[in-house]
Amino acid sequence: MIPAWIELEGAHNARDMGGLTTPDGPTRSGVLLRSDALDQLTPGDVERLTEVVGLSHVIDLRSGSERERRGRGLLGGTGIRYSELEIIGVDDMTRRQGERETAVAAGRPTAEIMSDGYVELLALGGQSFSTAFRRILEPGGSPVLVHCAAGKDRTGVMIALLLDVAGVDRADIIADYAATDGRMAPILERFGVGASYEQANRPDDAAARVPAFVFGAQADTMAHFVRHLDTTWGGGAGYLRGHGITDDELAAWRTLFVG
Repeated sequence: MIPAWIELEGAHNARDMGGLTTPDGPTRSGVLLRSDALDQLTPGDVERLTEVVGLSHVIDLRSGSERERRGRGLLGGTGIRYSELEIIGVDDMTRRQGERETAVAAGRPTAEIMSDGYVELLALGGQSFSTAFRRILEPGGSPVLVHCAAGKDRTGVMIALLLDVAGVDRADIIADYAATDGRMAPILERFGVGASYEQANRPDDAAARVPAFVFGAQADTMAHFVRHLDTTWGGGAGYLRGHGITDDELAAWRTLFVG
């Protein structure tokens, strides 16, 4: 099942994560949203998110340089709470591009290459992911919208963790991730032809080397990633426990989001 899209003029990958299947009932609407970057929202978009959705908290997973370049846009002037938590910096993005090129040359499947990148986000972003989790549980921490640039990679990892902790069916986690694929064209157009969040931080000659599969959201990528969560961490809950989150906090998230 794919969650309900939130159609906005200035963002193209926004959706509400309610209605997904768990053993204890469906996830609640109006608690957790995901999106691509929000810096181009229109006044109408802002009104919809604040007045209709009731948004109270934004978790921005972009790098510091991305935020400095693009800012928050109109939503940033509404008084909504912001948590700005970098997952991966420019230097690590550049190193990751070189590793990806080596993997492509070796003929590794593209879904595995992308999943390797997500596993690295877990390694680099443990403190940021756990901080984001705790802030959602604080008073005023939800309804929360999680975003990065395209709303695909960093956001995809954060959302997968939250859904897995809540007990969402793995098929739904994978389907939600893959739904982004059909929304990438207008996002890429916004960044410029052939651009991505990575390219925005690199010289043109480096950007030209980013392969097309990086811009997609293959179901197999998320399937590989959640298998890694299981084998390495015992699932999303195990990962967050390994980064300081308590069982009481995990239970509080389930109570907030499910039933």
